[in-house]
Amino acid sequence: MNIAMFTNNYFPFIGGVPISISRQAKGLRKLGHEVHVFAPSYAGHLTESVDSYTHRFRLLKYYKTKVFHYAIVNIWSRKIEREFASRAFDIVHVHHPFWMGKKGLKLGNKYGVPVILTYHTRFDHYYHYVPVFKQTFKKIISHRIVKNFAEKCDAVFAPSETSRDYLTSLDIKTPITVLPTGIDFEQFAEAPDLSLRESLAPSGETLLCSVSRLAREKNIFFMIDCLGYIARNFPDSPFKCVLIGGGPERAEIEKAISDAGLGEKIILLGNTQPDEIGKYYLISDVFIFSSKSETQGMVLLEAMAGGCPVVAVSAGGVNDIVSNGRNGFKTAEDAAEWSGRVVRLINDKEEREKMSAAAKRSVTDYSLESMALRAVKSYGRAIKNRAL
Repeated sequence: MNIAMFTNNYFPFIGGVPISISRQAKGLRKLGHEVHVFAPSYAGHLTESVDSYTHRFRLLKYYKTKVFHYAIVNIWSRKIEREFASRAFDIVHVHHPFWMGKKGLKLGNKYGVPVILTYHTRFDHYYHYVPVFKQTFKKIISHRIVKNFAEKCDAVFAPSETSRDYLTSLDIKTPITVLPTGIDFEQFAEAPDLSLRESLAPSGETLLCSVSRLAREKNIFFMIDCLGYIARNFPDSPFKCVLIGGGPERAEIEKAISDAGLGEKIILLGNTQPDEIGKYYLISDVFIFSSKSETQGMVLLEAMAGGCPVVAVSAGGVNDIVSNGRNGFKTAEDAAEWSGRVVRLINDKEEREKMSAAAKRSVTDYSLESMALRAVKSYGRAIKNRAL
């Protein structure tokens, strides 16, 4: 198949959507399909030297706010349609229900090509970023955006059962298929870098790891409070924590870490290239997570592939991945309960190793190729239904 993917953001921007697109494209290409990504152009980034299947388009504006940087593509540029029309695409796969997503939908309809939407984001969880009518956006507008766009598509991919339940609750008539983002197991093939671990936990402390955008919706301040609770109440459970990711709340998070007296225990690594994160999973003992806004929880799968049992707040896509007492723990948003599970894994090496093995087993079916095969089946159904 010849597949066109449309996205509002892509590398070098590091986020869940670009990583998901990249991995899905890699899996599809491994199966012999051709994938072209239609994406924003970023100043100083020459992607063509790396990937000739990524087509970059000029921006109307690169809009910077404290919270997000928006690469706003000129969707009226004739170059987009020229690039699209120069190839006989079988599928248009869009990753946002607006802007470049709408452009992909328009081109798909014009050229008679089925359009698939991957639903990545619970927009109602981001209502606090809207300048006005926050509650109206949270309760009404965000849901209408998803429903109205999804019903113009031929199929919808939901990254988890929980996400599908949400979409079903909107009474969307378009067929919905659960399709998680696959795991690139190649990054877990190497042996753990023990020298890296020693540099992070030089006194043999249990090494905790978390990967998250440093933003309000990721609930990181709760995690810091919990780690402070552990440090105060369980001094015989020594730990170090590596927090990977960047974002608008970094300064506030640094202050919270300092105020909690955790400056020697929490290491902020900042943004790290996706293909470099695997080495941190491999050397870590436990993956900790506090976000309540995940549609899938892709980093949880990656952490498990690296052998980390998970302690996470029970919410969203977390519930589809974490099996209590088997590959980790999911808890209420309660500091004592969440911290207690972390302490249990710090102190019980035997249980931790048992859960580590179970975590690896629980993600074996999430390979790039397996997820790509499931996508191809859905693509085929959409093409067949469009032809009827």
